[in-house]
Amino acid sequence: MIKRILMFMIPTAVAGICLYLSVSAYLKYTENYTKTYVASHQIAQRTLISEKDLKEVEVSKEFLSDDVYLKKEDVLGKYVRLSYSIPKGSLFYKSALETDIKDLAYTLLLKGQVAYDIYVSEVKVNTGNLNAGMYVDLYLTINTNDKPISDLLLEYCRIIGLYDTNGKQILNYDSDSRVGIISLAVGRDDVSIINKALTVGEIRIVAGSGTYSRDLLSRLNEGSELFEYLQ
Repeated sequence: MIKRILMFMIPTAVAGICLYLSVSAYLKYTENYTKTYVASHQIAQRTLISEKDLKEVEVSKEFLSDDVYLKKEDVLGKYVRLSYSIPKGSLFYKSALETDIKDLAYTLLLKGQVAYDIYVSEVKVNTGNLNAGMYVDLYLTINTNDKPISDLLLEYCRIIGLYDTNGKQILNYDSDSRVGIISLAVGRDDVSIINKALTVGEIRIVAGSGTYSRDLLSRLNEGSELFEYLQ
């Protein structure tokens, strides 16, 4: 009888001890480790952090400091600071990320594009309905000796920034500030054409059929007779 009791109690006691040790180890682990996020790949400066840049991991609290972002929501939507890069597997440090950046417009350029600033005082444009991200067309009118010539010069110019006369960025929800400068994403070779156009005629900025398109590149109306006057 005693032998049977011992045969039952010993395994039970061993199981209890194992359970206790397992729970203790788990509690000790959870006390010392926490869930956070690291870079899923090498992230370059001025990158806008998105879901694909994050990898969930568990990290010992000993390696964490007040300068580390722990929550995903604190990292998403921020930009990597200039002169910084985040190595693969690195924690996201507060000192390496920022939100309100002065050069935001330049982060919106596609390959082969440059930012061209047009001063509202030098062109004809209704700024009341303009927002960053819209596409606009540039029309040029030249008063010749015979008759005025007016035609499309450049289409699909994406607005990447609106600024007041002091160069301060105007956000989309700001309805009080007055637009003084419109920053457009145009092809590098288009810059000289726009410069010449501003000296020989009058440019009017209009919203065309592609106003709300995506990922378009500016395109010259190369077949226009305007180019006879822009050589």
